[in-house]
Amino acid sequence: MTQSPSYTLDRSLALEHFDGGRWRGATSAAYANRVGPYGGWIAALLMKAILDQKPQGEPLSLTVTFLGGCQDGALDGSCRLLRRSRTNEHWTAEFADATGTLVAHGVATFGLRRPTVEIGAPTPPAPAPRAADVPPRPDFGNSGPGFFKSYDYRQFVGRPFRINETAETRGWLKDMDSRPLDYVSLAAAADAPMPRVFLKSTAPTAIATMTMSVYFHATPEAFAEAGGDFILIDSGMRIGRDGFHDQTAVLWTASGKLLATTEQIVWYNLKPA
Repeated sequence: MTQSPSYTLDRSLALEHFDGGRWRGATSAAYANRVGPYGGWIAALLMKAILDQKPQGEPLSLTVTFLGGCQDGALDGSCRLLRRSRTNEHWTAEFADATGTLVAHGVATFGLRRPTVEIGAPTPPAPAPRAADVPPRPDFGNSGPGFFKSYDYRQFVGRPFRINETAETRGWLKDMDSRPLDYVSLAAAADAPMPRVFLKSTAPTAIATMTMSVYFHATPEAFAEAGGDFILIDSGMRIGRDGFHDQTAVLWTASGKLLATTEQIVWYNLKPA
């Protein structure tokens, strides 16, 4: 894993561990959203807390349930091994904010990868312009969420707060300080695409991610290729109705190596005209 106090993400995820799987951390202004922390940072926090327990195998999946708002300040959490077999482990982690209110709960599955017959192949991503040829996200100053400043995000498909023909987006993403990609930062990147409702509305509207699952497919070669450079994120959806929409994303290296897939359910409050 890539851990260094020289990187913004690692400083924000500094944890103090205690007996019985208990741990303590704190929110970070570098990953603040308009209300509470950026959801990807919460996913990364839970992933980091579990990885610090030294599970066997590689992360295969992480499912995070976002239980409600999070107050800034100290966070108290816990991790627990649910079950272990010869080839896999299942862990759970959760944390509460300074008020003692539970904020998020995660379940992670780890597996020992062994040589097997390869089945199927992902459809490669569509051709994309070079990241260097795509303008960076505008600087919103103090009016934008804090986590915007921690990422260099360059979206070239989909315009926020416009009535787009589809709810698809494509963009390049990397940590602003070029932190090399690993499972923790990959979990955070999985939540980078904007809520789909922002592509079907002309102004910001209330949203909240309810649950997000990340499925890890990255090989050591893919992580090495990604390094601290841009990764490509293609995002879309299937349907949104009656206050909830799903959201999907596929994360790739620049050469088209599959890193992760992710799905989430988002609550939204956009009313019919």
